[in-house]
Amino acid sequence: MSPDARKKLALASRESRRAALIFIAALAALFAASTWFTKFNPLHAILAQEEFWKFIAADFVPPYMGKWRALADAALQTMYMALASAGISAALSVLLAFFGTPGICRSRMVNSAVRAFASILRNIPALVWVFILVAAYGIGTEVGVLALIIGTVGFLTRCYIETLDEIAERNLEALKATGAGILPVISQAILPAAIPGFISWFLYCVELNIRASAIIGMVGAGGIGLLMMGYIKQYNYAAASTAILAVAIIVIAVNLLTDCLRKLTGA
Repeated sequence: MSPDARKKLALASRESRRAALIFIAALAALFAASTWFTKFNPLHAILAQEEFWKFIAADFVPPYMGKWRALADAALQTMYMALASAGISAALSVLLAFFGTPGICRSRMVNSAVRAFASILRNIPALVWVFILVAAYGIGTEVGVLALIIGTVGFLTRCYIETLDEIAERNLEALKATGAGILPVISQAILPAAIPGFISWFLYCVELNIRASAIIGMVGAGGIGLLMMGYIKQYNYAAASTAILAVAIIVIAVNLLTDCLRKLTGA
């Protein structure tokens, strides 16, 4: 290859190629070790696909559309659960994020406490919270909303803190140098600049909560997941396949809607 061609292509350095090879080798070794420890045979999984597709073709196809009214009610419950949990969580997370941002709240103890609290909530799956809440309160959509709120508050608080950190680093010192107090700085500079980021993370959480509400519903949290699990327990796989398709359609529709909202709001 000519020197001019090398300059145009901007080939990766020898160190970058070596790092990539090391990463690929480590990934292959990790995959091999994981399959050995879990007794997972990828070849057997591939060869067993025939039985899986026979089961799908015999029991899941075609979907049964006779119970569309119950399906519509369950889908609306799932939407309400996702929206309610995301909205309540966003309001709580904004408040917590201000206390977790060092540039706004000067107490390191408070910052650490808020961040630790958010990490605990974020790292415990919503499914675990559902098991605990179902044992305490019983089956219902209220349990699903509470479980989603707990996990979403942890996630959004962390994301909002990072958003505020970036804005505070750029604007806080400059505005304080003009003699502005902390409250005017928050209300007139930091919060308006943070709103697009807040909206973007909120819309992302709505998408996540719709998927999560379908899963936690299968263990008693209501919504379309509970209806789906009821069909599966009754061996009514055709009706269950309709519920699965409904979940996919809802998630795709919400993704398209949130993309449009992000473009409109500039988030």
